[in-house]
Amino acid sequence: MMRRLVQACVLAVLAGVVVAPGVSAGSDPYGDHGSPVGTVDQGAPQYYNSGLTPTPYMGWNTYYGLGAPTEDAVKGVADFLVSSGLRNAGYDIVWLDGGWQATPPRDTKGRLAADQTRFPHGIPSIVDYIHKRGLRAGIYTDAGAYDGGKSCGLGSGGYYERDAKQFAGWKFDAIKVDFLCGLAQKLDPGTAFGQFSAAVAKTGRKMLLNLCNPVTSEWGVPITPEQAANNNYIWGPTTGDSWRTYTDLAFGNPTPGEWANIVRAMDTNAWHPEANGPGHWNDADYLLPMRKLPDGSYELTEEESTTQLVMWAQMAGPLIIGSDPRTLPQSMLNTLKNPEIIAVDQDRLGIQGVRIQTSGVGDVYSKVLSGRGQRSVVLLNRNDTPSMISVDFTKAGLSGDVQIRDLRQRKDLGTFTGSYATTVPPHGTAMLKLSGTDYAPGADLGGDATASPALVRFSDTDAAAFTRAADGSVLMNTRKGANWAQQWTRLDGHRILGQPAAYGSAGGRIDLFVRGSDNAAYQRTFRNGQWGPWIWLGGDLTDAPTVAFTSPSSWTLFARGKDGQVWQRPSNAWWSSIGAPNGKPIYGRPSAVVDGNGPHVAVRTADDSVWIWENGAWAGLGGTISGSPAIVATLGRIYLFARASDYTLWQRNFSDGSWGGWFPRGEFPSNAFDGSLGAAAGDNGSAWVAFRGVDGRVHQVVL
Repeated sequence: MMRRLVQACVLAVLAGVVVAPGVSAGSDPYGDHGSPVGTVDQGAPQYYNSGLTPTPYMGWNTYYGLGAPTEDAVKGVADFLVSSGLRNAGYDIVWLDGGWQATPPRDTKGRLAADQTRFPHGIPSIVDYIHKRGLRAGIYTDAGAYDGGKSCGLGSGGYYERDAKQFAGWKFDAIKVDFLCGLAQKLDPGTAFGQFSAAVAKTGRKMLLNLCNPVTSEWGVPITPEQAANNNYIWGPTTGDSWRTYTDLAFGNPTPGEWANIVRAMDTNAWHPEANGPGHWNDADYLLPMRKLPDGSYELTEEESTTQLVMWAQMAGPLIIGSDPRTLPQSMLNTLKNPEIIAVDQDRLGIQGVRIQTSGVGDVYSKVLSGRGQRSVVLLNRNDTPSMISVDFTKAGLSGDVQIRDLRQRKDLGTFTGSYATTVPPHGTAMLKLSGTDYAPGADLGGDATASPALVRFSDTDAAAFTRAADGSVLMNTRKGANWAQQWTRLDGHRILGQPAAYGSAGGRIDLFVRGSDNAAYQRTFRNGQWGPWIWLGGDLTDAPTVAFTSPSSWTLFARGKDGQVWQRPSNAWWSSIGAPNGKPIYGRPSAVVDGNGPHVAVRTADDSVWIWENGAWAGLGGTISGSPAIVATLGRIYLFARASDYTLWQRNFSDGSWGGWFPRGEFPSNAFDGSLGAAAGDNGSAWVAFRGVDGRVHQVVL
């Protein structure tokens, strides 16, 4: 009786007007782009988000421009940010890096103290000065404990909560946390930064958190894989607003030959674009425009400095000026303020541009922008001589006629078909905005999908697709004959979270499994031409479910639980855990199939690789993915599909008892779809897949 009462209550919740997180009742979930604001179940973790940086933050930092800062110099730069127009262009953080502190850095009461010679009026005074000019203020510390100056000038180790509270009391808006003493003390950066992040949350003041672990093998000191900067993306997105992706670009003083380090930084920052997004940013280090060398020449030429700005904007990274802006020529200042370059960086989708073409000459990067059919494309010349570089529109995910605007020159270039080529200066860029039609392979089913779809196939002329609508209800589309229906049918207005799971069986039966708005699993069955009631399956899910489906009476449901582990619920039993790879929480939605060897469950782990659960054990399949994996069984094989880090589709197959290697599916250019596929077995070993395009519509293709 109690179980029936509970079921009645939760079914009332599922059937009521309950709107999923991120989508307001009656609101337009799209803005000006096909990507809805409230999408769920796209294979991502619960990202950290202070709410302070929905687009990449911008500003200026003292480290490369001033070295140890002084009160007068900081005031001078703050005034210049205002008078030059840089503040109004978006560069609104004045960040005090190392050197602001006294030696030793704490007073007799254990409080951090400023150097009285460099800051005679104290830190609260300079923060107030900055704020009065419409700017935000940033401060610096280290994750380790101060060791007398051997490794760092100050450290918050042992004082996390006290220091965070002190920074909040000083009314700082941003904190940079270094890892110099952290490394010396052999700390784990993810753990140390996580503790500091928790301390910041306790202050009650929102402060942007920049996590700066720059440690790499180039330092020449023993480090663990966990301490390497190139692995910061594993813990960074769930811990702070930004994290460094590699070591420092330069030194405090300008030095020749820094172009090679700019190239290195953009290349390493490109390794994990899937970690980037609104409120959580890959940080490739500061901009270094035109610092002067002792002989009067420049560390970076104006073209090289512009290339760094363009690439940082294309990769949706923080734009923090490292040079002293008061020393820059007006032409460089004008470039830094170029509103069309900045608009690419500040695009609200927060998608990091990715490399879609490469050659001995250079690279082509494409970035999806707000607005249907909009791309920013950068043609990068890595050579020492001018070079002709072209972009293939299809590889950028566009079809039809494409209008092109030169963002550096701020002028329209005309309409082109197929491709566009231009001569790019040495170490330079062409930055273009492309306006065309979003390309996606296969049939366009339309819809207003806010999550990845599910697909059921009975034959080449009889199929059904399901997705989540903007209001959280379930939408269904059917194929009877050669084409899909022109309209989607809403199933009773029930609200769900994430990607549905659907399975077909004899007689046209469909079993639909979803995560309800109360985080429990539900099942609904279509048979004899009509839908039955929702059946409560319990659980406390943190992403959408998947099912290893053998028959309507024999199936096992898998889902991510509150502990981040994978939980299973057979048709004839209750929930139990199967754990997770290395016991660590997974990202997103599992995907499951069953064959003669039993169930196979694929998951995305925190390092964005794929693991598979087979025969009761976990095994790694590698890859670098940016959405939940999808698997389908057909003709004795299993196909595994996943959206790669460059937003293309890759596949891996299981046959004859073992997994083959990864290979790309050329049908899918970069950014043709979001999230995960819905997949079903087709004839002759083919797979039918449905996906949510970047246009927000559902598409279906046979692979």
